[in-house]
Amino acid sequence: MCVFHLSNRAFKSAVALVAIMLFMISCDCLQAVAAPRLESRCNQDGTWGIVVSGAGMASIEQAQPMQLEIWEAGEGDIRSMSSGYDSLTDDKAGLIGTGRLTLGDGVSFQFKDCWNLDHGVLYLDRTVEVNGNAAGGFLSGAVLRVASPQTWPQIQWFAPGMLYGNFDSIPDHAIGGRDYYRPGSFLVRIREDRLPAPLVSALFKDGSTLAVLNPAPKGDSTAEESMGFSFDTMVDRRFQFGAIGAEEHGETISLGYWFPGSEGEKAYSEKRGGVNGGQAHRRWRYRLHPIQDGMTQDYKVAFRFGQADGPNASIFQAWRWAWKELQPKTNFQDIDLLRRHIVDALASTVVEKDTCAGPLYHTPVAPDFPESKSPQRALMGFCGRSIETAAFMLAESLLDASDRGKDLRRRGEKIIDSFVRLKMDPPESEGFFFADGKLVVQEGKWIATSTGKPRIYLRCVGDGMKAILRAYQREKKHGFEHPEWLAWAKQFADWLLMQQQPQGGFPRAWNAGSAEVLYDSPNASFCVITFLVQLGQITGDSKYTAAATRAGDFCWGSAQKHGKFIGGTIDNADVIDKEAATISLESYLNLYDATKDPKWLQRARVAADNAETWMYIWNVPMPQDAEEEDLHWKRGASTVGVQLIATGHTLVDAYMSFNADEYANLYRLTGDGHYREVARILLHNTKAMVELPDRPLGLNGPGWQQEHYSFSLPRGQGRHRLWLPWVSTSQLNGIFGLMEVDKELYQQLSKPNE
Repeated sequence: MCVFHLSNRAFKSAVALVAIMLFMISCDCLQAVAAPRLESRCNQDGTWGIVVSGAGMASIEQAQPMQLEIWEAGEGDIRSMSSGYDSLTDDKAGLIGTGRLTLGDGVSFQFKDCWNLDHGVLYLDRTVEVNGNAAGGFLSGAVLRVASPQTWPQIQWFAPGMLYGNFDSIPDHAIGGRDYYRPGSFLVRIREDRLPAPLVSALFKDGSTLAVLNPAPKGDSTAEESMGFSFDTMVDRRFQFGAIGAEEHGETISLGYWFPGSEGEKAYSEKRGGVNGGQAHRRWRYRLHPIQDGMTQDYKVAFRFGQADGPNASIFQAWRWAWKELQPKTNFQDIDLLRRHIVDALASTVVEKDTCAGPLYHTPVAPDFPESKSPQRALMGFCGRSIETAAFMLAESLLDASDRGKDLRRRGEKIIDSFVRLKMDPPESEGFFFADGKLVVQEGKWIATSTGKPRIYLRCVGDGMKAILRAYQREKKHGFEHPEWLAWAKQFADWLLMQQQPQGGFPRAWNAGSAEVLYDSPNASFCVITFLVQLGQITGDSKYTAAATRAGDFCWGSAQKHGKFIGGTIDNADVIDKEAATISLESYLNLYDATKDPKWLQRARVAADNAETWMYIWNVPMPQDAEEEDLHWKRGASTVGVQLIATGHTLVDAYMSFNADEYANLYRLTGDGHYREVARILLHNTKAMVELPDRPLGLNGPGWQQEHYSFSLPRGQGRHRLWLPWVSTSQLNGIFGLMEVDKELYQQLSKPNE
């Protein structure tokens, strides 16, 4: 977090003017193309289709709006049926299309579609009713065909948490990835429960955009379907989730929604060993409704026609539109109570061995989960967060004069003392093993490069360094002096400045104990910007701020200005991920605080707008027929506010609880009330699965939370039942950060209806 001090009236006025200008720009970005027109069109066979013209390259035509895919049991293959409407009438509300598709043997499907174009958004309200019975199953599709000839790589795509641009910087094996692209034949249908919002958007070369959204998602499924990874075709009327996506046929692009949510032609399954964890498969997962008399589908789809000046504006427009339609709600929690329990749970994992202390790198979150057999260790950053652990134990001690507070202080200081003994010029280690005190220079399976040499990651050390400087500043404010902490951080910074590349970036990883670069990719350079800014402010030495500024300009210019935030996590190397956006948000706010240059505030907004697209803004229901003990995410708890992690898989976590204070700062600086809403949701909703005395979840006790879950397959479960320190420190960073940034705003956001 960063604290902003408005020193005089002139500066306040300047900031206010910038805020107003930026807000006006953002409002303009939400405007749709001025005059798209919805019209009916008669086909040569006498049936009717629809056309939307006047939307640039996003203009559409659909001669056959009634579309079905049929599976006849015993036949194996899925076949398609489509037709224009028998009747398309002009009504006050728009166009009403009706028609019937006939399967044979007395089986037919009656369609009634109500189309309404309102301020650039084309709404479809659809009913499909089955007449007659047949073995097998069906799905229906609401698909719009882009009128101008185009191919997939010519378009900038956006699907929240999945696609940002095109093939670059998402894993080749991922849904929408390069590995399975075939010109003229490419299908991307994504189960909507994989998506933070059931949304896909396209930006065309002329700046026109077309987005498709399910504005009223239900998401229901069964335990058999949603808690496994079966590729068997399944038929069940209880499937109330859809699929959303786009397709390339020849030089024709279509965007649409399919109900229920059959997924392909790439789908994910359980993660196993090997390349990509064996997770991605080029095959279909068909989910269908029964062909039974009286079976009725009712659903809504919305298509938005817009205009955007580049990928970031396109993402902003589509996401803000989805937010407005879905209206995510805050799931209020008792934040002060949770803070105390989270601190105590975190402190309970601290191991003291001789002169060393630190939190366990991981431990079971539930009593019935087995302990890991790997040697236990303490690590300074990324997943280990030992220095953050100490920092928040010390912060809590400032609020508690009892013996609890005194013990938190003693152990917090001991943890930091354990780390400041490590040599940082160059870095020799990220931590130590508890059993023998030997140094750790790896993060689990990521220890070795192709040369077999151990890595020191920029992200891991950067996390630790910015945490110790925050602790240093907080402690100094309350009368505690720790010059050795500052000296340790400066030791690393002075070495780091010698590693800065000519273009402004820093390498991703080095050989432990040397300056030998093992991974020269500079995409994660944002990981040390906040640290360098802090050090510049504390010491008054401008060289640190100058280095941070160069790194910030590099990160923005290399990819982020094109909507791509890359390289935040060390286990998903150089792919688009959530943490790249969140850490960039923090970095740009700190650069703005240090320089008062408005460009950093604007870049912070872009990073924030991108980061929140990883956050679920609709509620994915847990299966009603699942056994309660099988669900890690419990029925009835809102999924709003939890986030996807990285492109290439669809696990979720509560990492962005860390950023509640950054979004609150953006609200204060820009006056954009949307950021206030995001801050409140991140403060509260991310804690829905933290155990409390009156909310037993089968975990170790109050304050505990599982590392991750899945809202897709397997719904309501995680790959393991472990806790890692970052789970707790992220929660505490958002709480303490907001308290320190603006106590009054903290009180407003932490309480209902304030």
